[in-house]
Amino acid sequence: MVDLVIRGGTVIDGTGSPGFVADVAVDGGLIVEVGKVAARGDREIDADGLLVTPGWVDIHTHYDGQATWDPVLDPSFSSGVTTAILGNCGVGFAPVRRGAEERLIELMDGVEEIPGSALHEGLRWNWESFPDYLDVLDSTPRTFDIGALMPHGPLRLYVLGDKVGTETPANDAEVAEMARLVDEGMRAGAFGLSSSRTSVHRTASGGMTPDFRADEPELMAIARAVAAHRGLVEFAPEGLVGEDYDALKGEMALYDRLVAQTGVDVHMLVLQPNLYPSFWREQLDWMDQVNAGGRSRAFAQVSGRSIGALLSFLGTHPFMERPTFLEVRRSVPPSQLIAELAKPDIKQRILAETDPEGSFCAFLNAHWDRCYDLGEEADYEPDESRNLVHLAARTGVPVQSLAYDAMLATSRNPRLLLAVNNYDETGLEHLGQLMARDAAILGASDAGAHVMTICDGSMNSFMLTHWARDRRRGATLPVEQVVRMMTADTARAYNLRDRGRIAPGLRADLNVIDFDALKLGRPTIVDDLPGGASRLLQSVSGYRATIVAGVPTREHDQATGARPGRLLRRQAA
Repeated sequence: MVDLVIRGGTVIDGTGSPGFVADVAVDGGLIVEVGKVAARGDREIDADGLLVTPGWVDIHTHYDGQATWDPVLDPSFSSGVTTAILGNCGVGFAPVRRGAEERLIELMDGVEEIPGSALHEGLRWNWESFPDYLDVLDSTPRTFDIGALMPHGPLRLYVLGDKVGTETPANDAEVAEMARLVDEGMRAGAFGLSSSRTSVHRTASGGMTPDFRADEPELMAIARAVAAHRGLVEFAPEGLVGEDYDALKGEMALYDRLVAQTGVDVHMLVLQPNLYPSFWREQLDWMDQVNAGGRSRAFAQVSGRSIGALLSFLGTHPFMERPTFLEVRRSVPPSQLIAELAKPDIKQRILAETDPEGSFCAFLNAHWDRCYDLGEEADYEPDESRNLVHLAARTGVPVQSLAYDAMLATSRNPRLLLAVNNYDETGLEHLGQLMARDAAILGASDAGAHVMTICDGSMNSFMLTHWARDRRRGATLPVEQVVRMMTADTARAYNLRDRGRIAPGLRADLNVIDFDALKLGRPTIVDDLPGGASRLLQSVSGYRATIVAGVPTREHDQATGARPGRLLRRQAA
């Protein structure tokens, strides 16, 4: 007898090789046999006609706060994720000195759009050092494994205090202390360090992130501390969305020196920005050169969707900074907001107003040509006939009025997508070319973040439904390639050698999927964060089972209540 046998499924093993029909036997949390399994299982799953894949390994999430109060971690849990990495983009909650908690909440609220009210309500702050924080994460059984990067922003605040935000660089003693703390965090189990260098990232009050002004000597010192443990440094680089071409070039030169002098592995977020839509090719060419050298590894963390915002009066929208909207939002409870905004005189006043120059909303209102109606089916690659400018021209309704009415009707289920990056007249065709590069890995789901702007924690399911099955505006990708991108590739990038493939001796993290029936619902606003704060979730159906360490955590798209997940520390990987 063994613990579990999955019978007769089409095994997509994570290597990219063609699928094959086989049984998979699991015992003691490990895969023990793949083929014709004679042993019986204490439990058996009939997978005839279904796919059997490794569990998804999501290397770019922002569950830093949520993981301290929530053992489930949706939206990832519902979408087949069995391993997730938090602590990305230089933001997080450790280390922290007493009295500095508010600054870290303001940082996370601003950069990752996780409501400060929910963080105030949910965080217990029963840690100070980064190892303390890992111990807190380790104390809670959960639905899947999590690992963590040490964030540069909290580290700088911890060491520099009020010096952060000034033009004064860290002195030698402060740099040495940061390097010591990074070494301490790596020894405790961090997978590396993350840092934000982009001016796009701001705190909730509009200030720059604490790590934005970190100079090269500081970066070199902390990178050496990471490299000593064979960890990685993840960057949100300056020029990320193409706002400054010279900055993009300067960043690549900096990373070249960083790799040459420290030997550290480098991950960076890479987009296809509308302003410089081809620069990613230069970034990926550089990564190919690094990887060919063999001393370090370089990866582009990319998304499988456009980068933008789902527009809703309850979240992000182009009118949210206009005086009349702000007045209405202050004067009525949230339950009455849509009804008040529907009044003709209120609509007329809001549309007649303008946005502050240089504001986020001024930016949004300058990009209506990149706004699309996703429709009832939530099609994330709509053609130009569903562009709001084209729809407005056909109907004779001004585009802002058209968007306003659409949001009145759909704000609880947003369907207007402002696709700022990773999208052009070809749809996602050029993003597909980016994803196909050897150094590119799926690493921009941002699960747990931007909770009222996007719901890309469902990215893994979207990769299967859209890229491997339903895509109409271009070629689909083989399901074996898509599965490899979400399993073996992401696991390899983090040196997670015990997972990401289906083979004897590896960890039994698995998904059993009805591929033909797999479906994503429309993004929907729910009010389930601490204190009743809201977030977007996207329903998923078609997962026959998700299995973590040999234990089914979901069956028939319903949670089993099992909590086999743990904190994954780098030394144990």
